[in-house]
Amino acid sequence: MSEEEIKDVIVVGAGLSGLTAAISLQQRGYSVLVLERRPVAGGLCGSTTIDGYQFTIGSNDFGSAIKRYLHQLGVDLEFEKNQTVFYCGREKYVLPATSRTVFDLIRHLPDTTRVGRALRNPEIGKKFDYVGQFLDATVRNKTFRDFLSLPSYVAGHSPATHRFDLFRQIYSKNPDYGYHELCAPTGGPQAITDSMTARFAELGGRIEFDTDVLDVRQTDDGKLVTTSRGTYRAKHLVSSEARTGSHSVRSSLEIGVLHLATRPDVPFPEGVHTVGYLPPGVQHWLGQLDDGQLPDQFGFHSFPCATTEEYRSFNVYFYYPRGVEEFDSDTLATVENYIINRLSTLIPGFGSRLLFRRSVSPAQFKKEHNLRRVSIEDILPLGVEKPAVYDAETDTYYVGNTVGAVAYHACAAMYSALDAADQLASANPRA
Repeated sequence: MSEEEIKDVIVVGAGLSGLTAAISLQQRGYSVLVLERRPVAGGLCGSTTIDGYQFTIGSNDFGSAIKRYLHQLGVDLEFEKNQTVFYCGREKYVLPATSRTVFDLIRHLPDTTRVGRALRNPEIGKKFDYVGQFLDATVRNKTFRDFLSLPSYVAGHSPATHRFDLFRQIYSKNPDYGYHELCAPTGGPQAITDSMTARFAELGGRIEFDTDVLDVRQTDDGKLVTTSRGTYRAKHLVSSEARTGSHSVRSSLEIGVLHLATRPDVPFPEGVHTVGYLPPGVQHWLGQLDDGQLPDQFGFHSFPCATTEEYRSFNVYFYYPRGVEEFDSDTLATVENYIINRLSTLIPGFGSRLLFRRSVSPAQFKKEHNLRRVSIEDILPLGVEKPAVYDAETDTYYVGNTVGAVAYHACAAMYSALDAADQLASANPRA
């Protein structure tokens, strides 16, 4: 592309948020170019092949709002509504709610009543800063408290440091991300990326891969973007670069993954997407991980990636201690054996059907994919709100988890991108 060719919009980053903004703007008649530093699109939303077995890279299930967002972009995919099963000590919890879940809630009726009444209190946010404070004050049963710590586990934060306002947002309908009704795309998350990139190309958009943005300058007619592959010009810029400003953020614990492949007859529960385990004392062992220590027992969750006539593949996610990106061989063997043994207890016959296993540490993942694998992006301090999607000082529209609406997950990232596209189109209508 020559300097003389000026696009309406350059979008930096071809992850979910970048693709969402690019498609939305291309639909409205803007000419859009996407610059992506990696050789592929999608970010954490995709799949990879290891020794002939297919595995999910990162994102694996989504709030039901993703179907609405994709439809708005002209992308219609089939999604499956599957259950999530978590074992907390000896108790089993199934989500979304089933008759079994209702029974569990009735069994913990005093705690359930206190929690429900507290969450409905509009003043509750002034009383508690962190999830651990709220659960300690409202829940008496320790096992049920562990179950209610699930959002903190999913976020990669100890309940003692997980912001209570983010915990409450899970139950909010503004915006309605639909995380009370998880869904997974038929064909896996790679189907989302493939469909979005195909839709963008169909609309006339283009993605330049292996392109690092080195500098952005304001000119009289827009933006001059210098990259590792040359110089590009555009009237407007949309960036998926994280925005935290000068604030000291708290990062989520980084995720390690144990890739497993089994014989196709493995007895993984039908209609279940995720099977997880939370040993007793979630706040304690998550706190140990947060302090950089590996607990004797820790939580993990497993989900299927691919099913063929020859095998079924699974990812098992677990957290590395803060500040640790690689285990020594003895520690890694202990961690793998702990997970496989516990998983075989939860799903009898699972371990006996194993064909393949490989662990990927946070350090290895960064080297292989040039990405961080975390449940959510870095969380801002208490009382600090995310920046707006539009930054007037740099005349740049930002998208992704670190801007716009509350929460840190895939649907929030897409929501921010749709908002950015709306704002750009409103402020700069097509002639």
